[in-house]
Amino acid sequence: MVTRRGLWLWAWGAIIGLVGCALPASFGVERGLRELADQGFVPIDSSPHIKAWLKQPATTQGRVTSAVLHVYLEGDGAAWWGQRFPPADPTPRTSVALPLALTDPHASVAYLARPCQFLEASGRADCPLQWWTHARWGEAAVALTAQALDRLQEVSGARELVLVGHSGGGTLALLVAVRRPVVRCVVTIASPLDLQVWSEGQGMTALTGSLNPADLPVPAGGFQERHLQGDEDRVVPASSMGRYGERLRPEHVMRVPLQGHSQGWVQRWRSAQSGHAPLVTWLGGCLGPG
Repeated sequence: MVTRRGLWLWAWGAIIGLVGCALPASFGVERGLRELADQGFVPIDSSPHIKAWLKQPATTQGRVTSAVLHVYLEGDGAAWWGQRFPPADPTPRTSVALPLALTDPHASVAYLARPCQFLEASGRADCPLQWWTHARWGEAAVALTAQALDRLQEVSGARELVLVGHSGGGTLALLVAVRRPVVRCVVTIASPLDLQVWSEGQGMTALTGSLNPADLPVPAGGFQERHLQGDEDRVVPASSMGRYGERLRPEHVMRVPLQGHSQGWVQRWRSAQSGHAPLVTWLGGCLGPG
């Protein structure tokens, strides 16, 4: 639960983040991919079914200067037609996770797409439709994501991973993190954490084939967690935390006043990366130096 002091801090942080912000809340992925290249992100191959880009860390005499890799996981992708029919291509038209990665000044940063996103039609031919529908958080998606993370860690030379996911990307980050002891922290942004509660609340059919974070055992001595939720989010309401919230410390959940599902998150994140106190203090050691 956010305190009255927290409300004022967030309001002040939002004002700071909005002033002079060059990036919109979400923007077209074509522009984003160009900016990835301009900032030195390079494609990293791990599987023909999943795409990733890495900003190579600076090195000194062959040694990696950053021991921590920040990985930003994309959301669920393209919208369904009339909320009933899945898209033929799950590649997102706009993104929140992509500009979040672009605003991160850390030495070692990666942007990780979801399975089958950003593929040519020939590449998608081998992608089962369920990988971006009812099983988008299933074993196959988790395995492909874990494989990509292993490859990113190998190429970057990082010893630890920080996973940041928007919407369904945060859900997937949690599912992967419980199997990866190298994960130092998971930050979810507007993410459903109890898929049963979320799907029922949204009037969706059951997500058969998907793993529910709320059903997973609590890892002993596991990773840190921080969960951001918008009070005005109608896509993933705060109630979507469901049973997962029972395992969390209250101070690790931040309810943001007047915040929806997408608009505003980039500005707030940029404010944090600039060193402004409210979000930086709350995140604690999650995004600390490494």
